[in-house]
Amino acid sequence: MKTMTEVGIMGGTFNPMHIRELAVAQFALEQHGLAKVIFVPNGTPPHKKVDVLDRESRFEMVKAGVRDNPLFEASRIEIDRPGITWTIDTLKQLKEQLGDSVRLNFICGEDVIDNLVRYDRRAEFLGLVRLLISPRASEDAQKALITWRETLPEAQIELIDCPPSGISSTLVRKWIRAGKSIRYVVPAAVAEILERKGHYKNEIPAETTAEAAFGGRQFHITTLKVSGRRRPLTEKK
Repeated sequence: MKTMTEVGIMGGTFNPMHIRELAVAQFALEQHGLAKVIFVPNGTPPHKKVDVLDRESRFEMVKAGVRDNPLFEASRIEIDRPGITWTIDTLKQLKEQLGDSVRLNFICGEDVIDNLVRYDRRAEFLGLVRLLISPRASEDAQKALITWRETLPEAQIELIDCPPSGISSTLVRKWIRAGKSIRYVVPAAVAEILERKGHYKNEIPAETTAEAAFGGRQFHITTLKVSGRRRPLTEKK
């Protein structure tokens, strides 16, 4: 039987990238034998959202944030794609680029389960990936895993065992505006960019935002829940 190369895919707005996201990716890599993790910053959204930095600035920070880890890389696949970007299209494109010897591992939060239940392209989506889920701190993870596998029997689902954290992009932006230190909350290279360019010192209006949903036709994920607190995902009907 041919051995598959396991590659992690971590999508999100990264607005900005913070250390919790890197920690989840590293734990996923070590615990599930991933050859590398590809970070996919969102491109163009199906809707506007307040307080999201433009795509090139977010990509710059992701690229800087992962550069010290040879097993992490930043992808421009959604940044460079014209029009609205959807998760399933991104996964299909990555699968085509990486080849049949690679299995994609979708690193996500547990909220994705409910969204997939309602997703009309669920079978196609789950045929492309194994789900690696970072559960909420309040969950009995093993019990939750049994429930998720019963809910989505066609899915390959595994847990990421990562210590809980309250760090989130929302918190980082709030601290920047309050003049608080973000040292050790975001990667040093990201902190340098934030300080030098003054990102997030003022709220970004929806008219100028360039956030994209990392999601699918009737199902799009706008954020990745990795902070240990529930963060909503959205479904487009």
